[in-house]
This record gives sequence, structure tokens and C-alpha cells, in this order.
Amino acid sequence: MPQYRNIPFNSTCYSEVANPGEQVLCVSVPELVESGVSESYLKRALSGQRTGEMFCWPHHKEGREVFVHFDGMAAKYRELVKRVICRGVDAALWVENRAAEELNRKLEGVKKGLRMMVEVSAGDLTRLSDMQLFVPTDVQRIARAAGWLRLWRRMDVKTARKYGFASVKEMQAEMFKQCLNEQIQGFVKFPKAINSERVLDRKAREYEKEGLDCLVGGYFGNVNREKMNGQTHAILMQLAGEQVKYSFEDIGLMYNEQAPGLGLPKMTVSAIKQHLNMPKHKKVWYYMRHGKLVGDADMQPMIDREPVSKPDMLWSLDGTTMQLYYKKRVKDGKGREKWSIKSDLYAYFVTDACTGAIIGYSVAFSESSGMVIEALQNTVDKWGYKPYQMNYDNSSANISATVKGLINNMSHVNFPCTPYSGRSKSVELVIGHFQQRELRKLKNFKGGNVTVKSVNSVANPELLKELAKDLDFTDKLPTEKQVLAEFDQAVEAWNKRGEARDAYGAFIGKSKIERYAEEVEGRVKMNYFEKLSLFMVELRNQQHPFGEYEYRQKGIEVAIRGEKMKFVVPDNEISAMDFEFSREHLGHTFKVYVNLRANRPEWIELRDRNGKKVADAYEKEKLAACVADMKNKPGERGKIQLFNIMQKRCYEDAKTEMERQREIAEQTGFRATGTDGFGFGWWDTPKTVVNAQNNAVEDRRNGIVEKSREETEMEALLNS
Repeated sequence: MPQYRNIPFNSTCYSEVANPGEQVLCVSVPELVESGVSESYLKRALSGQRTGEMFCWPHHKEGREVFVHFDGMAAKYRELVKRVICRGVDAALWVENRAAEELNRKLEGVKKGLRMMVEVSAGDLTRLSDMQLFVPTDVQRIARAAGWLRLWRRMDVKTARKYGFASVKEMQAEMFKQCLNEQIQGFVKFPKAINSERVLDRKAREYEKEGLDCLVGGYFGNVNREKMNGQTHAILMQLAGEQVKYSFEDIGLMYNEQAPGLGLPKMTVSAIKQHLNMPKHKKVWYYMRHGKLVGDADMQPMIDREPVSKPDMLWSLDGTTMQLYYKKRVKDGKGREKWSIKSDLYAYFVTDACTGAIIGYSVAFSESSGMVIEALQNTVDKWGYKPYQMNYDNSSANISATVKGLINNMSHVNFPCTPYSGRSKSVELVIGHFQQRELRKLKNFKGGNVTVKSVNSVANPELLKELAKDLDFTDKLPTEKQVLAEFDQAVEAWNKRGEARDAYGAFIGKSKIERYAEEVEGRVKMNYFEKLSLFMVELRNQQHPFGEYEYRQKGIEVAIRGEKMKFVVPDNEISAMDFEFSREHLGHTFKVYVNLRANRPEWIELRDRNGKKVADAYEKEKLAACVADMKNKPGERGKIQLFNIMQKRCYEDAKTEMERQREIAEQTGFRATGTDGFGFGWWDTPKTVVNAQNNAVEDRRNGIVEKSREETEMEALLNS
């Protein structure tokens, strides 16, 4: 295999690529022969290199073995080695990968050896279990942590060299990596995370002096250490984790009432409170008491992120109710129109994480894939940029096949954010501030969602009650058209907000939208055709291994924006029939691409598995089923008649072709048996004859007609 070799100083070297003492990428003669180079040619070429007749076969000798210098070979031979030996990978990179793989194999062996050296003491397991403070899994994890500490302290030079390390320090560095890896994966447990070799060494020294107490002492608390046994701890944790949310005083009362009867010591409320509020304990009961969402918000560590550096580096997407009341004419139960108060509009936002600008949005009555597509289309059409990264939530609209395909086209990186975690996507913050800074200025503001706590964030019910009076005679509440205009103005006002305010409340600095519109190095606007190509998305069939759709008798059936549609490849521009395409492709599967810019696409593009375009398919026309409906569609009768003629022609063409093939076969001397060469079967037999035959069969089956002697004998023979 190709490899780097150090040319010996005493080696015979014929090369302009490298000299004795240097390292060079080499290929052996057998490897070149394996690649397809003739052995006889190689002998002549190497000889020519030595005599100066050739210059593309540099090499050196190590004993009797010849190594050809790869970089000095002709391009066609380098490509040959790359293709055959290195499997299409650049030779230098291939060698590096091989070396890395070999190193990893050795390292894995070393790692495995270290992990196997960790001994879990049976005495540690017994003592930890007797404490009744830990679940069985934690007992194992703490006992293994003790094993790592013992192993750390008994390392010496002899043991280190035995396992292939140059020194104790080098081995301890690898031990720390392994211990840290097990800690991350949850295989070991320390009172505090071991995050450096220094901390691990200090803990190992503590263990040497204190033993197991250095790993479990903290679990007993600092108050009433002797009294706080495993049973007391378990009871207090259970009471604190109840969903009814007992106060600490009530927990103390309930515990102390039963403690004497259970042989347990009494505890003061102060001691109970201090024990339960220890971080390691609180994190457990707090989740059970308040639920996962609150627990995550209050107890989980938060990551500190750098602000997004440039516009279009990250687009954050999300939808929410518009939070604006409006009036609309609706019909009551008796069919009479009247004004009704509505707040059912839904807004979907596209925001730029760098500037906080709302760069696109759409409005509908519910979140759908069409709504997401419209918002992204408006954004691209208005600004002409596409993002590097996009994030969104896991709603059905965002993860639909069409939307996911569009997002993949638009961005280099994209993924859904953690569910119910507003901190994971910046759009949540933008929407919240937008509602409170701009929508709240409107009299018909609904007041945000039910989770808001500040009285300044909710609407005044008296104001809303006043707006709802006399809808027939006042314009206090906007109509649907007016509320959409209000919302558009609010978005514009939000984008015009500056970076800060001066002492008089005026905005200063560049606005959000000015910062977004600035020219940034590397930022290029898309042209018209690039914008179009973004919205040409592949529809993937989840039931097919390659995501393809089968062309059937009804054409290709796909779901676009929740609507099932059928598409066919017509015979010509004015025809709605697909006899020609079906003749060649019925049963074939194709990749389907659709232009999402159209609300209801009239055509789709069919491509083969390699991505090559095969044909454009158009929505299949539905023809009338009865004569009465034909009267309302001019030319409908003619279409149906032509369709019937084409159907009949399919059979006639097949029959003619088969007869032609039979004639060719007979010319070869082949003679079919069981047929005279004419007719296809029951469909060629007159209907009256077929009916008579079927009736006779049924009569015999029902016993109405006696069987003939021949039939009886045949039946007996078959049954035997």
C-alpha cells in the first residue's frame, strides 16, 4: 500500500523529488502492477530513469525492494493508483487516513486496557447499598468512581511502560480522558464533576486518606449529619416532590408525626429545609413538584452564546396567534348576517437573528405548510438573500416534506429546536418583544398569551368591553382588512426601532432593518432564476427507498400542501390523455419536483434516479360522468369519445403487434401449441356465448344438470 518512507542515506536514489535522508510518499512495484501497469514496461521505465532516458519514474532502493516516488510519476499513473489502490481518494490523504485508523486501533486497545484495569470493590457496593441514599445504578457509578481513584494512585513507571506509555504523566493524561468520558456518559459519578487532571489527582489523594467518605459525604448534608440516614432522606424527598406542593412546615409536620413510630429521629423544619435545598437534592424534587417545563427553566444550566455576527447567518422561524381583535360579518343559525368579534388570525414570522428584524411574514387562520412557504417566498422576493442557517420548531407545518425540502434548498444548515424551549430560538424573543412593544399600542390588542405575569402586558378588559359595544354603528373595532393593515404597520414600526433610546425616549443608532439591509462582505443577492430554483423542491415518497413515485394508470398521485393531486404526461399540448407516455413508462418510478411558488401547482417535473429530467407532468383533467354534466362543459363529449377511441386503439395496436411477432416467430420454424394464432381469450368471444358457458358451469356446480359419464370418471380420477 502507498506509504511514507525515509530514504536511507546509503540508498541508491534516482529521483528529483527527494534525496537520501528525506521522507517521501512511495508506491511499490507490485502495487503498480496491481494498478494495471505492465511489469515488463516497469522494468524498462525504471532502467530508463537510471540512465537518464526517462524522468517520470523516480525511485530508490532498500535492499532489493524498489520504491517509486509517487509525486514524480506521470499524472495518468498517479490517477491509476488513486483509482485502483486508494479507491478514488487522494493518495496522500489515503495514507494519512490509514495512519489515523492504525493509531485509533492502537489507542482503542490502550483505552480498553485502562478501562479493564478499573476494579469495583464488593465492599464499596455493600456499604453504598446499606446507606439507602442511592438507587442501584448510582451505587454502581460511585463504586466505579472509587475504582478510578485507586487506579490513579497506584500508577508507576513500570505499569505505564507495560501499556505502551513513555511516562506516568502520559498515562495519567489518558486515564483522565477515559474517566472524563465515562463521567459524561454516566458510567461514573463524583460529588462534583471532575474537569481536570489536577482535580482528579486531588480527589484521588482525598480517597487515599478518607476512603469512600470523600465520594458520599456530601449526600448526608451539613446539618444533623448523624441523624440524616437513607430512610429519612427518602421520606423527605417524597414529600417535597408531591404535586400538591406541601410547604416545608407541612413536610416537617407530616414527617415528625410518623418518625417515632418508624424508629426515625425527629427533624427541625430548618434542618429539613436546608437538606432539601441542597442543589443535588432540589434538582430532583423540584422537577417532580413543578413539572419538566418549569424545572428546565429554573434548574438547567444555560449556555452562553456569542451574538450572531452578520445578517443572514441565521434565520429563525416561528408562528403565533396575531393577538388582535377584529370584527367580521358572519351568519347566525337563521342565516342572518351580523357582526362578530374574532381573534382567529395566525401570523408566521421569518426573523434575522443578528439584527432582530422581521424580514418576512404571512397571515392565515392556522399554521400550515402553505403559510410557511408563503412567508419564505415573501422574504426571498423582497430582499433577495438566503440564509446560511435556519432553525424552527417541530410543528407539522415545519417538518412536512415540502417545507423541509424548501428549507434544505435555502440553507446550508438547518434543524428543529428543542421543544418548549424558548431560549433555543431567537424568534421567540423577537415575537414577545414585538407584541409588547408594538401590538400593545393598539386598542384591540388581546394581551399576549396566558403565561404573562406583568399587569402592563395584559389588555384592559374595560377598554375591550367598550370596543365591543354597538358594532353595527361604530368603527371602534377594525375589520379583517383593517386589522391586517394595522399588523403590517406594527411590523414596519418594529423594524424601524433603533439600537437604543436617548434621554428623551427617541431612538438612536441604526434601525433593525437598516442594519439588515447593509452590504456585508460575501453577501450576494440572488438573481431571478436563482430565486425560482430555490422553490423547486423534491417531493419524497416515504414508502419508496429512493423517495420516488410510480407512474400508474391514473398517472402520478402526490400530496401538495395537504391536497392530493394527480398528474399525467399528455400526448401533446392540447391533449389531456397520456397514452403515449403510459406505453413506455407505465409502472416506472420517478423523482418528483414541484414549484412551490404556485399556490396550486399545475405541473410537476419528473426526473430519473440520476436527476436527469424526463418529462413535465400536468394536472390530470377530470371528465364528466353523465350526459347532463357534459352540457355545462363545451367539448366534453368530444374528449370522452376520443378517449374511448384511444382506449380501443390500445387493444387493437397490441393485437396487431402480437400477430406481427407471431408471423416472425413462424418464419423461424417455431409453431405455437394450443392456439391457432388468432384471438386473445374471453374478451374476443361474443358476450352471449360467454354468458351461456358461465350459466352451464353454475348449473353443474349447483347440481341442476347431471354430469356426463366422462365428467364423472374424470372427477373420480382427479380425486384419487
